[in-house]
Amino acid sequence: MTLIFQRFDADTGLLADEDVLPHLARWQNEGLRTALVTLVGVDGGAPRQPGAQMAVAEDGSFVGYLSGGCLEAAVVLEAQAAIRAGENRLVRYGKGSPYFDVKLPCGSGLDLYFDQGLGAGQVRQLLSLRAARQACSLRTSLVDGTSIVASAVSQGPLPRSARDKEHFDRYYSPPLRLLLLGSGPLLNAIAVVAQVSGLEIAIWSPDEVTRNDAARRGISAFNGTDALQHSIEALDYASAAVLVFHDHEAEPEILARALETECFYLGVLGNHAVHRQRLEVLQAKGFTANARGRLHAPVGSIPGAKSKATLATGVLAEILAEAKIANLVS
Repeated sequence: MTLIFQRFDADTGLLADEDVLPHLARWQNEGLRTALVTLVGVDGGAPRQPGAQMAVAEDGSFVGYLSGGCLEAAVVLEAQAAIRAGENRLVRYGKGSPYFDVKLPCGSGLDLYFDQGLGAGQVRQLLSLRAARQACSLRTSLVDGTSIVASAVSQGPLPRSARDKEHFDRYYSPPLRLLLLGSGPLLNAIAVVAQVSGLEIAIWSPDEVTRNDAARRGISAFNGTDALQHSIEALDYASAAVLVFHDHEAEPEILARALETECFYLGVLGNHAVHRQRLEVLQAKGFTANARGRLHAPVGSIPGAKSKATLATGVLAEILAEAKIANLVS
């Protein structure tokens, strides 16, 4: 059997504003004209980095954000104007902008590219590549508005989205995945905060109580050696895995398999003494210091966390911090 990663709150989760392409595709399928707005340059400091995007429909619907809230209304109006005119445009806001009525409290200048000509076929191509767990890029000419979709490298951190003279390269990673293995209340607490964030989730647990608890939350949980093997094989460079076992005897074999993958995060429950024993076992199995150093243990970014609330929140924070280092989130 193939273990299924489920995605929750794709439209309303915390990561929804980082992924505007599904909204763009839906509006295009509904027959609405659209614009993809990309932050292509920052002169000074800004709350968003180059590559941040908004998708805007002709009726004023939008998703995404490019500032701390001071710019979005103006962006929607400009996008609608670009759609009506049928012309792409590069617009400066803030410092050095002709729009004196749009003030940026940060005092910076932001260059936004309004692309009303991105075709539905190209949007579908980007979504198809990401659904196939392939990184991809959209290279757009800021002069004539033409865009090229291409697959991107998948090993190591993704390149940062950036301007290259008259072009802008926007890189897209697959949706973040989280594989949870183990049992107990903490495992499902981590699943809850991951649900709210909009991650794809899969749970493998040998414990029926844990699986039933997950099912009550609408999450499918799996058991058995085949499901375990498939779940680990599904880990890629945009995946995180967390082991939540109270009986640590099951860990070494699972960790040995997980360390063979390119997952960007591998966390393990347990105190420092347990972790030292864990590292000794992995060393005896032939894993190098660099490989063993990939493990995050004790898991989570909140020192001394004891409750499932602080542990689960700390785990998600640590995962997203590592995802940012790998340029998987902004």
